[in-house]
Amino acid sequence: MKGYWLAFIACLFISGCATTSVTELKSDPRWVSGQLDNGFRYHIYPDREKEVSIRFIVHAGSFQETQNQKGYAHFVEHMAFNGSEHFSQNDVISLFEDAGLSFGADINAYTSYSETVYKLDLPDNSQLNNALVWMRDIGDGIELSSKEVEKEKEVILGEFRYSRLEDKPISAQFYEHMTAGTVYENSDPIGNKESVLSASSTQLTEFYQQWYQPQLTEIVISGDVTLEGAITLITKHFESWKKGSSAVSTMPLEPLNQNDFIVKVASGEPPSIALVIDRGDFRVNTREQQHQLWLDEIAHSIIQQRLGGVFLDAAMPVQWIYSTDYYVSDQRYFISSVSFPASYRTQSQTLFLDTLASLRDHGVSHGELDNLLQPYHYQLDNLDANLENLTPYDHVENRVNGVVSQQISQSSLDYKASLTSFLAATDLKVVNDHIDELLSSSYQFAIGVDAVESLSQIELSIPELKSVYAKSGSEPLINNVSAAFPVPMSSGIILSETKLFEEVDLTRWTLDNGLNVLYLRKTDAGDDVVFSLASQGGIAALPSELIPAANIAIPAVTRSGLGKFTGSQLDAHLRNEGIELYPFINFTHHGLEGITDKEGLAETFAVITAIMSEINVDEEQLKAVKQEFEQNRDAYISTSLGQFTKAINRNTYSSTNRHQLLDGEDVNLVTSEQIKRVHQLLFQQNRNYQLVIVADLKPSELKPLLRQYLANIRLGAAEKTNYAVTYKSDSVPSISMAVNTEQSSHYISQFIAVQGLEDHSAKSIFIQDMLQRIVSKRLMHYVREELSLDYAPYALMVNADSEFKPHWVMGAQVDPKNAELIESAIDKVIKDLLRGVTENEVNAAAKQLVVDLEPLKNNSTQQAWLLNRYTIHNYGIEALFGISETANSVNAEDINRLIKYSFGKNSHQFKYLSTPI
Repeated sequence: MKGYWLAFIACLFISGCATTSVTELKSDPRWVSGQLDNGFRYHIYPDREKEVSIRFIVHAGSFQETQNQKGYAHFVEHMAFNGSEHFSQNDVISLFEDAGLSFGADINAYTSYSETVYKLDLPDNSQLNNALVWMRDIGDGIELSSKEVEKEKEVILGEFRYSRLEDKPISAQFYEHMTAGTVYENSDPIGNKESVLSASSTQLTEFYQQWYQPQLTEIVISGDVTLEGAITLITKHFESWKKGSSAVSTMPLEPLNQNDFIVKVASGEPPSIALVIDRGDFRVNTREQQHQLWLDEIAHSIIQQRLGGVFLDAAMPVQWIYSTDYYVSDQRYFISSVSFPASYRTQSQTLFLDTLASLRDHGVSHGELDNLLQPYHYQLDNLDANLENLTPYDHVENRVNGVVSQQISQSSLDYKASLTSFLAATDLKVVNDHIDELLSSSYQFAIGVDAVESLSQIELSIPELKSVYAKSGSEPLINNVSAAFPVPMSSGIILSETKLFEEVDLTRWTLDNGLNVLYLRKTDAGDDVVFSLASQGGIAALPSELIPAANIAIPAVTRSGLGKFTGSQLDAHLRNEGIELYPFINFTHHGLEGITDKEGLAETFAVITAIMSEINVDEEQLKAVKQEFEQNRDAYISTSLGQFTKAINRNTYSSTNRHQLLDGEDVNLVTSEQIKRVHQLLFQQNRNYQLVIVADLKPSELKPLLRQYLANIRLGAAEKTNYAVTYKSDSVPSISMAVNTEQSSHYISQFIAVQGLEDHSAKSIFIQDMLQRIVSKRLMHYVREELSLDYAPYALMVNADSEFKPHWVMGAQVDPKNAELIESAIDKVIKDLLRGVTENEVNAAAKQLVVDLEPLKNNSTQQAWLLNRYTIHNYGIEALFGISETANSVNAEDINRLIKYSFGKNSHQFKYLSTPI
């Protein structure tokens, strides 16, 4: 104590002594927390939304397991869905699925190191009481019978097959490297196979009773509930739960591995290099920590922008460029990375380190700073509107994150005040000082090595790499072109204007060039303008010799730039203008979509007009794109899954079909003229082109821009496109391949209808969606729950839009000894389907569809795309404004008719099996 007081007295007399102020974040007062007498805690956030989201937190995970209990927390989590005091076997899943929920999306759980969390996202509060009945059952009513325990073992082993690969991806290897020698190393939440296989009902019950106690659990609820009503229900269901004696156990923090990480990548992965910087404890509970996090976000943005620009300007092939935060234990790491073909390692690593050194030593310019801060200003300006759009799901996820990580759930007012003070204090010096401090910190390399490279040689190169990074960075040449795209000299004409649907503010304009514009005015859109310009066509509209060019056209064009902008200049210009633009070419449609703000709308339309009119194709950039495609595709096809996929693909489609999987070398002969021809056939010809805009603009603000820009796009007439899929005429009915490098077998059953569907309406799309839900549910119930063969069997209808011949794929990954059993299991599911489905199944699928489409009202991007999709493919958009009515108009007869089309005597079945090598 004496030393403390001496230091304090000295500070009173020495000029310059200062204290560092710490401003704690303020918690959100709309969250009401409380505790029952037995220690059970609750957190309630009444909201105006009709949905109700619930999370049940048990403070027990893999850290609470002994050496003989590995995986028990996760095992108990699985058993919660297999029967409890008030729900037999999978009745709880059926109950909530019948109410419109989807297993996996709305009903799920996870187990981590220190907690197990159960989730329910209800469409309304009608099932709230049943939800709490089940949550209480989880607390002390889970049935752990020997029979159900033995069945679930195979399901958990199936989860190992999906998530714990023997050919470990670099991300898994890096995590193991970081946690080696710590408590995390032997605390995998999923456990280990030996422990899972030896677990008994008695042993699981012992773990369950020790850790599932009220003082170790919490419930989080947000949505259409009242505070009084929620507390009454919680008290009713949980106050009788007897308090136990177990206490929450915490694990001491341990230092993680700071050594360089060099390892061979998994098959299919590209080689790479990453710079890894430890940023300390990840928790954010003060404004100072929050501002540090935001400055790191700014550093991520500029690193990604600079790396993207320099690699683009150098026409260097890359597989990824990213800069992001990475969390291990309680630590946050700052990681910047680039991947490349193995033959480009030396050049790529040098360019990567030179770019980071340049940023470290010279910082960013004023122009770059304005661009980097723009998202934060935009966020502040739109904060109130964004907060209004938060859902109960958002609220509970945020609260659970705070509870399990000991972080404050910050109030919106405090967040706004913190962001305001951050922007007021953040100038060029602050940002550059932060980047300098960050990139001058201690670091470690994480290097992924390709199979053809020498691990030892790359290990020996580490000192040289560190020497390159230690050198003074060269001052960057910021070669910006600030001139905007030209304004067309003349304006076009709006031929007609039609108001659609009384219940929504929807307008259709037809321009004199044949382009239709659909405008949905959304009063809560704020400053956002979402757009989707699309047309039928896609690869289906191209001759077969242009299919390789279509596969690389988008990256070739975006790399080459537009007008007088190079690719990197175009990227910088769009960022400066706040324009996000995503061109695409799919199998049966193409176009571009994106988002901007009201101020940037004119420039956005100018860019769209330029893209649709004329493109550049730089030969060096085209070469880089070919190298990227070849590296990516060859790496994938070399994997066991790639070989299996290619075999199925080649047995299904004719050699000139748009769906045939290309080899890497197939793009080598693509020319710049072919890329331009693809552009001419798709972006300069009209196959029902439509622009959808979702925003809060007056029509009088929008129409002049449509006339000035969009009406000036020249669209020629197009030949009628045939969307029929050509299948291989001599397909083999069954293929078995010993190619799997994992100890599992992958079985796929494929069904292709002989004839196409006659009904092409929106209702037919709803019918297809609903049948997929029914098939998936039946497959999951039989294959996973009854037979315990697979963790995640799947059923998909793989048709693209306007391809009306049903094409289904069903599959599962199973233990090799069960390969024959899974084949007969899927055959049984199909046989039972052909006997027909019930109206109850159809009604449940309808409710699920309605629940899943309900959030569209708050998602402008999804609204724009669905309006466009349903229009350009001539489904009709009426169903999108009467989702419930359309879904409920589907009956069992409709579904059964599609079942016969898809799986009946007029469909062809093909069977594929991949087994271990």
